Amino acid sequence: MTLGNRVGKLELQILVRRVTAAVPNDPVAFARGLLAGEFKVGDLDRTNPNHTGWLSQMCAFLQTLQPEHQSWLRLVHERHPGAYPGQILLPATDEQILDALDAVMRRG
Repeated sequence: MTLGNRVGKLELQILVRRVTAAVPNDPVAFARGLLAGEFKVGDLDRTNPNHTGWLSQMCAFLQTLQPEHQSWLRLVHERHPGAYPGQILLPATDEQILDALDAVMRRG
């Protein structure tokens, strides 16, 4: 077997990533698009540091909306009223949550 044949066989083994939906190049559009279902996690390019970083940021923000974090945040606000300004406390409107998500995604 020649080197050319080996390389050819190896090239056939490489999986080609099939893009099924366009993923935005803007962090805010990325977060809003993922929440709206315009594209799925499977559409992300795992080798793109923006995609993985933005997804991590988004997941971290969404975890702050969990009941455990919300109760901890309320406790901290009771003890130290000026702590963590700008944090979302539920109940909040969808627009307030999206505005907070946009701010987090812009921060980078």
